[in-house]
Amino acid sequence: MMPKRSLPLILVLVITGFAANAQVKHQAGVRLGSYDQVVATGFTYRYHFNENKAVEGILNLRENIAIGALYEVFKPISAVPNLQWFYGGGAYVGFSGFDNFGIAGIAGVDYQFTGVPVNLSIDWKPELNFIEAVRFRASTVAVSVRFAFPSKK
Repeated sequence: MMPKRSLPLILVLVITGFAANAQVKHQAGVRLGSYDQVVATGFTYRYHFNENKAVEGILNLRENIAIGALYEVFKPISAVPNLQWFYGGGAYVGFSGFDNFGIAGIAGVDYQFTGVPVNLSIDWKPELNFIEAVRFRASTVAVSVRFAFPSKK
């Protein structure tokens, strides 16, 4: 009979094996961003259309609740396997406070670990708010850690 402590280890090894051999379509995790962003700290979900295009949704849960959506384009960095840089843009909607609607750009680096279903990205996401107050935030930096769900073949 297998000890109960072995089951979590076996599950991690099975998931790791699938993630190492499959293209990633879905990623979900947490985002920790600059204090002055409207969409900064909370949950992030990214769906990959193909190897170089994705859409990302961010749910901000810090002080003011806000959601954002970004279209992202990925370009490989050939010197390091699984490392890519990305850029894109989108919009956000806030539900309280003075910042209720705006646009955002994004640029950063993204790394998908091999053998472990973990994705790590660091990005710069400037925001331009239009409603209720006009504000531009250029110093917006964040780190995201996501679980990478392998796509089914």
